[in-house]
Formats: sequence, structure tokens, C-alpha cells
Amino acid sequence: MKRTFFYAASLAFIAFGMTACGASTEETTEAEATTTYELDDATSLKWKGTYAGDGHTHNGTVKVSAGSITYKGETFEAGSFTVDMKTIENELTPETGASDLNSSIMGEGLFNTSQFPNVDVIINSISETEIDATLKVAGKEVPAKMPVKVKKTDKKLTAKGKFTIDFSPMNAEGFKPGTEAGKEMQYIKPGVEFDLDLVLKAK
Repeated sequence: MKRTFFYAASLAFIAFGMTACGASTEETTEAEATTTYELDDATSLKWKGTYAGDGHTHNGTVKVSAGSITYKGETFEAGSFTVDMKTIENELTPETGASDLNSSIMGEGLFNTSQFPNVDVIINSISETEIDATLKVAGKEVPAKMPVKVKKTDKKLTAKGKFTIDFSPMNAEGFKPGTEAGKEMQYIKPGVEFDLDLVLKAK
């Protein structure tokens, strides 16, 4: 009788241990699953630049053409985006100088899009309140901290917010005071404002 009892108890213990181990493995696998969120067409990026001399502004849009963010479980792994600088649009009409303004922005004195058509955005870290990134723009690296509201589900990731990026590290002539007498203040402030509505969907 005792021998039968201990034999049954041992089998039950082994079965329980195997079940527990199986559950643990399944939970670990699920927790470490890799999810990649890819750019959705609903994404938009607005900009606003300010002239130093009289403070007047111009605004418009530019397209984020590609991008993704990857998580392993709940841990951020990597992320990057491409901004197509040749898609820049502004609020002016053809009659009031839209083409001239775009040419100025894309010209050698600023973003030099003929040589550098894209801005590569490398995400260093992301939290619920901020994206820390490095912009590779016109051959230079520009650090950027973007205060945004990030929401993530199994199927979708969004990041929305307004922020300013300082393009001083570009050392572009269009962002610096003029050297010609009387034109010292005819430049664009290097702090450019952005309004980001980023939408990505899980693969």
C-alpha cells in the first residue's frame, strides 16, 4: 500500500514539474517575441521655419518615405526612418513664391538635396514620452530629442507631438548670420519646429 502511494505521488510530482517547465518556456518565448512595426501612409510631418531678421515664418510639409521600429518583447531593439527632402512643400502659392522658397530650402546653403536627397533618422531610444534620435542630414549628424506621446499595442504604434530640432551642427550657411554688410540678419534660425504624427503597423 505504502509503496503504491509513494509511486503515485512521485508520478504526480514529475508531471507537475514538467507542466510548470512547459508553461515557463512558453511564457519566456512569448515575452521575447520580436515585433516589427512598419510605416503607415497615415504618417505626416509638418515643419515651420523662422527668419531671424523680422521673425516672419514659413511652414509646410515633408514626407516620411520609409521606416520601421522593432521591439523584442517590450524592449526597444532598433528603429529608423527616411525623410524624402525632395517632397518639401510650403504654404505659398506659385504666384507668391512657392517654388523660390522650396529652391532655397533644397539649395546648397541649406539641405543641399541634389547631393543629399534624404535625411536618415536613426532612433537611439524610445519611451512613452520621448524619441531620442540622430539625424544624418547633408553629410552631418544632428542630435534630436523629440517629446512625443507614444502608444503601442500588438498591432499598432503611434507617436504624436510638437518639437524643435536645432540644425546648428549642419554648419549650413543658410542657418548662420550673413557676412555681407546690412544682411547680417537675413538667415533662418537653426531651430526648426516640427509637428509629427507617426503611424506604424505590426507586420
